Amino acid sequence: MFPMKNKYCIYLLLVLPFLSVAQALQGSVIYKKEPVASEKHIGPIVFVSNKPIKSVYDALRYELKFNAKEALFSMIDNMERDDNRFNSYVFRSGGGNGTYYTSLDCNYSLRQVEYIGELFLVKMDHPTFTITNETKIIGNYECRQAIVTGINKAPNKDLKDTQYAYSVWFTPDIPVALGPIHFDGFPGLVLQVDLGPIRWTATELNLSTEDDIIIEKPVKGIPIAQKDLGSTTRKMIQAMGAPFDK
Repeated sequence: MFPMKNKYCIYLLLVLPFLSVAQALQGSVIYKKEPVASEKHIGPIVFVSNKPIKSVYDALRYELKFNAKEALFSMIDNMERDDNRFNSYVFRSGGGNGTYYTSLDCNYSLRQVEYIGELFLVKMDHPTFTITNETKIIGNYECRQAIVTGINKAPNKDLKDTQYAYSVWFTPDIPVALGPIHFDGFPGLVLQVDLGPIRWTATELNLSTEDDIIIEKPVKGIPIAQKDLGSTTRKMIQAMGAPFDK
């Protein structure tokens, strides 16, 4: 069950299935991310059993804020950060590094993120997906499953491209086409994403039709497409004199 924090929440629980998009829901969603062990992803077992790493995952929370026109997703800065390798791994794993901005009129998101001392503004197209017949309950909401597929390009010629398939669970009961990181464009709010060995899950909903949520669009950074980011950062590393396989 999700905690609901504002005075409109009881009302919304009753009428959300009947709201139209035109009624312009606003608010915020809190997400957590955690490693999920499976036969396919054995690595997370190590991280779940490692108490320092698990404590970092447990403390991390991310917030999706949105109004009728735009949204912003970023980490809630509520913990001390240092450069130890455990923290660095957790912050990077499964995405979430940087700030993600989405205009509801567009089919892409902008990710403001720093790499190698440079600030980038990365254009990320909304994922393509296929909706299945699978359903499940998350919190108080019935969710439908969508499968996102694609190809991860290999960083050099010695490696092969890899295919991926991610499971996304969204609820049509909340007519907001948003989700964690860049998982936007689905016919309902995304409450869970299985992103390989990392799972994103909504833990708290704060929804209203009357709050005035202000979103600031990130504008600083080198504009670049997601498909070009890897090759650009590799060239930057090589320019610094670091070895990198071509």
